[in-house]
Amino acid sequence: MTIDQFYLLDEDVILMTGEYNNHGMFCARVMIGGQTLLVNRSPLQVIDDTLKYIGFDFKGAIKGTKNILGNIILCPIIVNPYKGICLFPYKSSRLEDCVWFNPDHIVKTKALGCKTEIELSNGVSIIIDLKRYYFINKIETALQLKKISSERGKHPHPLSYFNASEKQKQITRLKEGKYNFTTLVEFNG
Repeated sequence: MTIDQFYLLDEDVILMTGEYNNHGMFCARVMIGGQTLLVNRSPLQVIDDTLKYIGFDFKGAIKGTKNILGNIILCPIIVNPYKGICLFPYKSSRLEDCVWFNPDHIVKTKALGCKTEIELSNGVSIIIDLKRYYFINKIETALQLKKISSERGKHPHPLSYFNASEKQKQITRLKEGKYNFTTLVEFNG
C-alpha cells in the first residue's frame, strides 16, 4: 500500500527504511504491526514531518539528544515526546538502506557472526550488517534517551519551580540602573 499524503509516525511504528517506488522516487517503507506502508516521503522527511507537526524539527531533535547524551554519532532521537516515541538508526541516515528502529518493538537479538538477527514485536525478524554488541549499545542508548527525556519532562529541574508565597516582593531598580536582587535573598532567607 502506498500513501501519497502526509504521514505521521506513532508508537505502533516498528521500523522504517528507505525504498524506491515504481517511479524512481525515494520513499519511506514503514512497518506497523504485520503491515508495511510505502510513504512518498524519504525516511528523514517523515521524521521531520512528525516533529514539525508538534512544533519541533529534525535538527533540533539531534541537538537535544546530544545535549542529553553527549556528542555521540548516529544518535537516537525522540520523534514525539508526548507519546514517548524514540527511533534510532543502525547506520548513517544518509545511506539509503539505513533502518530506523523503535526500541520498544525489539523483542530479542541474536548474533550471526558480523551480523545481527533482530526479532520484532510483530513476529518478524530482520538481519542487519552490524555486530550484536554494537546493536545492543544502540538499543540501550535509545532507551536511556527515552528514560531521561521522560523524567525531565515530568520533573523539571528544581530551579524551574516557582514557590508561590502569599507575600509579594518587588525587584527594585537602583539609581545606577541595575536591578536589586538582594531584596529577594532577604525575602526568601
